[in-house]
Amino acid sequence: MSSLSDFLAEPRNVIVAGVRRDGRPHLSPNLFFWDGERFFISTTRVRVKYKIFSRDPRIELIIDDSTDHRYVRVSGTVEILEDIQSNLPMDRAIREKHGWQVGNDEELTASLVADNRVLLAVTPSKPSSEWSVLGVEA
Repeated sequence: MSSLSDFLAEPRNVIVAGVRRDGRPHLSPNLFFWDGERFFISTTRVRVKYKIFSRDPRIELIIDDSTDHRYVRVSGTVEILEDIQSNLPMDRAIREKHGWQVGNDEELTASLVADNRVLLAVTPSKPSSEWSVLGVEA
């Protein structure tokens, strides 16, 4: 059984769930980085989740490994980080974790600006010892 930190460091998607204005859930897979305190998820200003979390910061996350039947479920709140220069270290960490070629800071900045990117910084509502986990040591 892997530790929680090892599991979250593996290159995998996080399923992000928010609540649409009409009350229906909205789910989407995303790349992420966990820094030990918050989850960082890259998105763009044109995505539905940007609009959802601008209005309602409640979020649910599922990090899943269907092959080994492991998962982590986390509830939390979102802060939208919009300053690209301040976000560079986390944007770089997300991409490197998932095996992307990132380039230098100028190239990364240009890419983030062109894509109209922001970061969702998710603060869990409970300590990791109280998250729902299966097949992972909390």
